[in-house]
Amino acid sequence: FNCSCVGISKCLAAYCKDDTPNACYTDISKEDLAEADRYGSIMGEKALKIMDTGFSSAGPVDISSLTRVAKDDLGLYPQPGKPSFKGALAQIYVRTQPFGGSDKSRNGHRYDSMPFANGMIMAGMSCQLIHYVHQEHDKFFE
Repeated sequence: FNCSCVGISKCLAAYCKDDTPNACYTDISKEDLAEADRYGSIMGEKALKIMDTGFSSAGPVDISSLTRVAKDDLGLYPQPGKPSFKGALAQIYVRTQPFGGSDKSRNGHRYDSMPFANGMIMAGMSCQLIHYVHQEHDKFFE
C-alpha cells in the first residue's frame, strides 16, 4: 500500500527548506515525535493486517545491488531478528531538486520516513529504506 501522500505533519521540522538546509530527524520535538510514532504504529498495524491476509509476494529482499542514496538512517529502529514479514519503504530522490525534493531531510530520506518504517518494525515486520533510481529501473524490480 502507499502512504507517500499521507505525510505526518508532526515531522515537518525534519524537512529541508532554504532556511533550514540541515533539517533532520533530531529536529522533531519529543512531543511531536511521540505523536508521529503513534501514527507510525497505526500504519504498522494496518500493514501487518494486510500482510496477514495472505500477501503472497512477501519474502527476503537483497538490496545490495541498488545504489544507496541516503547518507544515513538516523532514527530508524533496529530490524527485528525474526520479522513476521519483510517490507521496504521505497522513496524517490530528485537529483535536480534542492535537497532531493521538497519533502527531504538532510540525509536524503523523506522527512516522515522513519515513523512509517518504525511503525512496521514495531508491528514485528522488517522495513528496509530504499530509493528508486531510474537508471536502475530493471534491477529495482528484479
